[in-house]
Amino acid sequence: MKDMRFLKVFVSYVVLVLLTIGVLDFFLTPKIRDILTQNIEDRMIGTATAVALMPGKDLDAKVPDIGRQLGMRVTYIDPSGRVIADSEADARGMENHLNRPEIQQAVSQGQGRATHFSTTLKVNMLYVAVPVKEKNEVVGYLRLAHPLGKVRESLDHLYQSIYWTMYIIAIPSLILAVVFSRRIGSRLAR
Repeated sequence: MKDMRFLKVFVSYVVLVLLTIGVLDFFLTPKIRDILTQNIEDRMIGTATAVALMPGKDLDAKVPDIGRQLGMRVTYIDPSGRVIADSEADARGMENHLNRPEIQQAVSQGQGRATHFSTTLKVNMLYVAVPVKEKNEVVGYLRLAHPLGKVRESLDHLYQSIYWTMYIIAIPSLILAVVFSRRIGSRLAR
């Protein structure tokens, strides 16, 4: 009978600990993914804005070097959507980019963000775009792209840390559950 009371109390603690971990995982994981993705997009926008300050005539020649330095794909597009330079492909063979969602957003809102499949590189990418201006006139658009696989790798590392933290919290909680269950079980037996 004493073991039965201990078991009931212990199982209650285990369910409580597992429920807490499950709820944390359910609510925190998507929020963390959104925050990290937003952070990456914001850094990309900041970088693109800084690079877009270069004069347009200098920008097209330096696109490959900029792409190497940033570790991202860099595309320079004229106001009509024609690709002038790309860090990872021959611009002459590329289709018009004016209707790309990130470019459309940059045209209407001053900056653009999108996630879609790159027909050139055959991989899903996270894109940001900003206008390149000279004397307050838009002379083109600078687009940066980051493979989503790398974003997912960053997320996986973060999730791994979160899960290890949850396990580290769960193990002492379960040990305490055993101790408390024995005490409560013995008091109930008396």
